[in-house]
Amino acid sequence: MLSICIAIYNRDVSALVSVLCAQADALGIEYEIVVIDDASDEFYCVANEKIINLPKVVFVRNEHNIGRAAIRNLLAETARYPYLLFMDCDTTVTHGDFLKKYISEIPADVVSGGYEYGDVPPQKENLLRWCYGRKRETTPAEIRNVAPNASFSTFNFLIAKEIFSKITFDATLKGYGHEDTLFGIELEKCGIKVKHIDNPLRHDVCVSTDKFLAQTRNAIDNLLIISKKFSEGNKIIDNISLLKTYRKLAEYKIIPLYRFFYSMINLLVKKNLYSEHPSMFMFDLYKLGYLVSLRK
Repeated sequence: MLSICIAIYNRDVSALVSVLCAQADALGIEYEIVVIDDASDEFYCVANEKIINLPKVVFVRNEHNIGRAAIRNLLAETARYPYLLFMDCDTTVTHGDFLKKYISEIPADVVSGGYEYGDVPPQKENLLRWCYGRKRETTPAEIRNVAPNASFSTFNFLIAKEIFSKITFDATLKGYGHEDTLFGIELEKCGIKVKHIDNPLRHDVCVSTDKFLAQTRNAIDNLLIISKKFSEGNKIIDNISLLKTYRKLAEYKIIPLYRFFYSMINLLVKKNLYSEHPSMFMFDLYKLGYLVSLRK
């Protein structure tokens, strides 16, 4: 019935796999947990050895890192059941009925469960990513279902394998960001509507502000690739707030003015993003400043 698909990189997933096995066994369903290690450091390979011989676990270790999109495609190819449940490796199952809720949605096309974050803030150097998750990603299903394909996230979702095999993830997108945007567009083109439910995993991400800002820039690079591919007229692309703001600046011919304005406040913005109280407004200014710098 269900293949639970987890791509791992430098993460000990033994506790996560244990909880998933316990929930699946209690439900009495046919299942497997497909885990592919994308060339993690040896420390994590040793830490994950305890799950290799579990009866319901299929474990594969890549010799070379193939990236976020390609490894998800490989997970789907390896899986043998008709429904695939994808989840990120830096997660914790915090609800005892997590798998039960997804099983109750079958048969289904695509179902997205959503995010939650812990209440205890991380250290200052990792604070921006945590604040972003709490303020921008923990959205109730009722709101996500307003624009369901635009709200799609690869973090935690169920999909029929038959549907996934027709779309897959675009491995031409490099690094971090917006592979979920492209996947949502492809689903929309196929006439498939994402259903959002309140069935979150806790995201235990711990990323420095330096790294998160680099990931953000990479995501904007990917967004430009996607926007050029689909241009205007696509509902998902047209509703991305960063692109909408940029187009407003272009419409009023004030991009040079914003470029000058951002050059004046750049240091102030970065100071805030590295502070103990990072502002999402400042983060938006940062993203727009980077996008404007790319489109001279």
